[in-house]
Amino acid sequence: MDMNAIDYGTIFAFVGLIFKLQGDKAKSAEALGKMKQQIVSLEARAAGNDAKFSEIDAKLSQLVESNARLEGLVKMLLSQDKRA
Repeated sequence: MDMNAIDYGTIFAFVGLIFKLQGDKAKSAEALGKMKQQIVSLEARAAGNDAKFSEIDAKLSQLVESNARLEGLVKMLLSQDKRA
């Protein structure tokens, strides 16, 4: 069987194509792994932020309640001063 340069070139091109595809798959897998790790990291940060926001919300509710009580006391003291 007589193979000429075009046949050898075609075989080398196919082999090169296979190696290139394998390299692209490896790069894609690496990028996907990095993205998955970033997602895990961001989800953990989001959970921490949610906890902080819940704590801030609870403290804000306490402040609003405290402000309402102070308002009531001030109104009561002002009404007593007007009577006296």
